[in-house]
Amino acid sequence: MSSRKGRPNPVNTKEAGRKRGTDEAKTIYALLVGIDEYTYPVSPLKGCVNDITAVKEYLEGSIPAENLHIRTLLNQEATRENVINGFREHLCQAGSEDVALFYFAGHGAQEDAPKEFWHIEPGRKNETIVCYDSRTPNSRDLADKEINQLIDEVAAKNPHITIVMDCCHSGAGSRDPEIRCAPIDNTRRAPIDKRQRPIESYIISKAKVEELSTSRSLESNPSGWNLSAARYVFMAACRDIEEAKEYTGDGKPRGAFSYFFIKTLQDAKDNLTYRDLFKRTQAMITAKVKAQSPQLEATVQGDIYQPFLGGAITPRTPYFTVSNHPDDGWVIDGGAIHGIVNPVDEETTTLALFPFDSSPQELSELSAALGEAQVTEVKPQRSKINISGISQLDPDTTYKAVVTSLPLPPVLISISGDPAGVELAREALATASPEGKPSLYVREATPSETAEFQLLVRKSEYVIVQPIDRRPLVAPIEGYTPETAEQAIARLEHMARWTNIATLSSPANSQISSNAVRMEIFQNGQEIKSPEIRLEYQQEQGKWKEPTFQVKLTNTSNDPLYCTVLDLTDRYAVKTGLFQPTSGIWLQPGESAWAVQGGTLYAQVPKELWQQGITEVKDIYKLIVSTAEFDANLLAQDNLDAPRTRAIGGLAGKRKSTFNRLMNKVQTRDFATAPEDEEFFDDWVTSQVLVTTVRPQHNTPVPQRGETVALGAGVTLQSHSNLQAKARLTTITQSTRNLANHVLPPILRTEDKNLQPFQFTSTRGTDPGLSALELSEVQNRSVVTPETPLKLMVEQSLGKEEQLLPLAYDGEFFLPLGYANTKADNTTEIVLERLPEPVSDGKRSLGGSIQILFQKVLTEKLALEFQYPVLAAVDVSSETSINYIKDSEKVKAKVEKAEKILLYIHGIIGDTKSLVPSVQTAKIDVNGNSQSLAELYDVVLTFDYENLNTSIEENAQLLKQRLASVGLKENHGKTLHIVAHSMGGLVSRWFIEREGGNKIVQHLIMLGTPNGGSPWPKVQDWATTALAVGLNGLSTITWPVPVIGQLLSLVGTGVGAIETIDVTLDQIAPNSPFLTSLATSPDPGIPYTIIAGNTSLVPTALESESESRPPLIERLMQKLSDRVVKLPFFGQPNDIAVSIYSIKNVPVERTLPPNVLEIPCDHLVYFTHQEGLKGLSEAIAKALSLDFLQKSGNRE
Repeated sequence: MSSRKGRPNPVNTKEAGRKRGTDEAKTIYALLVGIDEYTYPVSPLKGCVNDITAVKEYLEGSIPAENLHIRTLLNQEATRENVINGFREHLCQAGSEDVALFYFAGHGAQEDAPKEFWHIEPGRKNETIVCYDSRTPNSRDLADKEINQLIDEVAAKNPHITIVMDCCHSGAGSRDPEIRCAPIDNTRRAPIDKRQRPIESYIISKAKVEELSTSRSLESNPSGWNLSAARYVFMAACRDIEEAKEYTGDGKPRGAFSYFFIKTLQDAKDNLTYRDLFKRTQAMITAKVKAQSPQLEATVQGDIYQPFLGGAITPRTPYFTVSNHPDDGWVIDGGAIHGIVNPVDEETTTLALFPFDSSPQELSELSAALGEAQVTEVKPQRSKINISGISQLDPDTTYKAVVTSLPLPPVLISISGDPAGVELAREALATASPEGKPSLYVREATPSETAEFQLLVRKSEYVIVQPIDRRPLVAPIEGYTPETAEQAIARLEHMARWTNIATLSSPANSQISSNAVRMEIFQNGQEIKSPEIRLEYQQEQGKWKEPTFQVKLTNTSNDPLYCTVLDLTDRYAVKTGLFQPTSGIWLQPGESAWAVQGGTLYAQVPKELWQQGITEVKDIYKLIVSTAEFDANLLAQDNLDAPRTRAIGGLAGKRKSTFNRLMNKVQTRDFATAPEDEEFFDDWVTSQVLVTTVRPQHNTPVPQRGETVALGAGVTLQSHSNLQAKARLTTITQSTRNLANHVLPPILRTEDKNLQPFQFTSTRGTDPGLSALELSEVQNRSVVTPETPLKLMVEQSLGKEEQLLPLAYDGEFFLPLGYANTKADNTTEIVLERLPEPVSDGKRSLGGSIQILFQKVLTEKLALEFQYPVLAAVDVSSETSINYIKDSEKVKAKVEKAEKILLYIHGIIGDTKSLVPSVQTAKIDVNGNSQSLAELYDVVLTFDYENLNTSIEENAQLLKQRLASVGLKENHGKTLHIVAHSMGGLVSRWFIEREGGNKIVQHLIMLGTPNGGSPWPKVQDWATTALAVGLNGLSTITWPVPVIGQLLSLVGTGVGAIETIDVTLDQIAPNSPFLTSLATSPDPGIPYTIIAGNTSLVPTALESESESRPPLIERLMQKLSDRVVKLPFFGQPNDIAVSIYSIKNVPVERTLPPNVLEIPCDHLVYFTHQEGLKGLSEAIAKALSLDFLQKSGNRE
């Protein structure tokens, strides 16, 4: 390209550069902490160090070095002590004119709170961040109370304080087992620390404890973090019910929040307020990541209108400087921290080059450009370029450059699943363009690339999901045909165009201020100033009325600017009709304009979606501001699957411009490779706001006269003769308005394959799905009892291994409310046996509501092909690979070849499948070598029996028959050891002591057997109490999730089954005829080992908080049932089901008195907890030793 006549000559200087602001800059003290390399039991992460590196590079590129003091702690450096010292030694240097920034990227978690914090922690949990060494024996997490203390210390000199945390401590993300086709670990949440922590271990004084806030408000603390009362601004990656996800950005693993947070800062040309920064980041995340909502909080609400870091970021110049670098050749002084992105698929940033002394006006005339440059490699502070159009490049010459085109590479997708459907999809992808060529909008990712969308091909359906959480984005397409495959690819192209528009960012050198045009949302004449904008339907005269709002634009700059606002719906439409008759409007300096000419906008959840159970939709309102008029209609598109009837028209009456060309490129990919002679460079900036519209379901009175009422989504509420209340289905998001931060108990927030959310409707895109039952205006909740329950019928079935847990928070405890059973017609009956007190904002309130949530828990039940009882042989090749051999002849053949045999017998809960993995996990030291039980026995047998309706004596007789059938009769000449859990020990004792089993068995090991009886009158009472103990974290030992499923299976036996299970329950009652008779049995003459767990509840559960307030466990049990066990049971050593006295209650006046092992374990984890396995190993070792000595003596 040649220079226009009269154009000033290039400046021959190596020192030309950008100007910085002249105002005296603030001093920034930043403590940046990122941890990827966590060690067991905390799972490692991938993107935290990259996040901190990006934050560090951004700060270094935006703040003069003399004003910036950074302390970075990565991985092993980020110990608890070093983080604390980072606050005290580094951040505490900040004075009243300075800024203190703490940025944490890593795992968040929870820990059991000491009693001293219970008055401010109803859930008895502290929120924590997990340092590198937090879970080692001599260290701890850093609790929110301690961060509170550290912020107070930093605040002593009154600096500007900013806290940013990209982590989570809770969540109930959507996990569909059919969609979760590969294991993923992309959330920043660590397991709860159950270690008892004394108040003295906190870096906080008791006086400070008393100063802490006595309550939490959802509105002020939706993130769930309750930090200092000092003045600070806090940004969190997500709400406390959500997960902070990891994301692949620019080819690197990153935190989703951190990536878009930094990208928003990079796109901004000057200082953004915290509120604007939050709104833009939130909208970007919503466009890319579902079910993650960043949070902005401030102790002084007005501080969210302050500039980020107090305005310390240096504004950028409106151009890049081009110079010759000694190592990299020709470069621009803009890199990743300035928003320049790496080239992808031959798509790259293009710039026009001008003489260095060109004025801003001259920079807009592209016909006068000296040449063109394309970015070839991006570094943090600079980018390498390839220059064309300038014949003789002088390495000593410096130029100015402006961006004329941004890269828009095809969106990456992955396709996986059934081969036939995958092949059709790939054929459709290869011919998707009008000319029958490959799609211009999407392409399949290579194995080394990360896909934006995933097309799952399964069960004769095409399902589009996001790989980050496998969440369905649109309804599935049924069938594998060329037409359905083309439809799937067309949907992906449509979504790719929407994504490109949603993420369309400002050029890195824009002259327009990021806040040049202010977009405000008004409702009822008042600006909505909340960082999160939610517009909710309101009931008027018994009907839901949609909310209305207005959009106002104001030009705050000194130049006329052309503006438009796009509405990007979550059905992937892009609407451009807010400013008519054209798609945009000119605003003069200081001028304001209202969308739709000052009219009212209606926020709507479309009726067709609402009738499907969708109650929330999200719209991104994207503001585009330019120095020249442009045609926003180029970006418009209809809802997904709607025909594209809009023609891409020309730009009649409008000048050709770089921005119009870019918009045309977004939708059509039909663009010239070089600008026309008359084309102008248009400067532009973009920003966006997220608006959520909520349309709740109807409130319906609970019927009382035998009729039923439909709640929608295939859910029917049955009549209750006495309950007065109104019911409706709702979402977890809406439930949090009443539950505050108490949505799910910690044990159900873990990443576990056995946990799945239960939804009455399928989630779609951004909609959270109907998954909760809300009861409001409740007059007499106590009328709902096990005898008179409240029932719902749901038109979906539970799997054979699935249990459903209804639960609610009552302001103090999480309460299990009942159970569910699948009927013969594949519907599911949900039975609610109790209702909690209504709550509002997490506290009990007569004017509140009852929010009932539902969690699906998977239990691995033993699939038996034959009727009970079954004696089987098992092959256990690993902890998770268990193969049952039930054929009697095959079992007999194995027994015949064996010398040493181990037999497992289960108790009243579960089956042997939960016990036998211990043959691999329990280890014994043999001559210095650690060997598993499977290596020490020749064959492992299991006895599974009907344990509710069949008497213990009959099961003992059946055991004898089954053993005889495989060759294990009296004097069989082999070694047979029995390991029996709970009631299985009573079956074994009757067999040994009354059925001649002492001539068949050489050693009996009992774990948690109620030899002296069980105090629980009904099995449901014990299961419900144990379930409540686990849900509220009152057990000393953290139970694995399958235990919850086993307890639910007992709760679900139901009131109608009580009489049929009295057989065994009556037999294990203290002083029952059965136990009295068993106690008088003759000496069996074989050794017994008794393993008794003495650990059940945390000590604080048994302590009274005051004279007028009973202990936690007593308050909890009072809320569960009138038929609960007496409290003194918990006052003596027990394993949560049986007292130690009862477990040990075997006659000692025997030839071989029983050997008793007391271990710190409880009834539910004897075979999984390390202490239980240790006790079992010790008992087996002694049994094998005694057997060896006995045989040696016989030989002698």
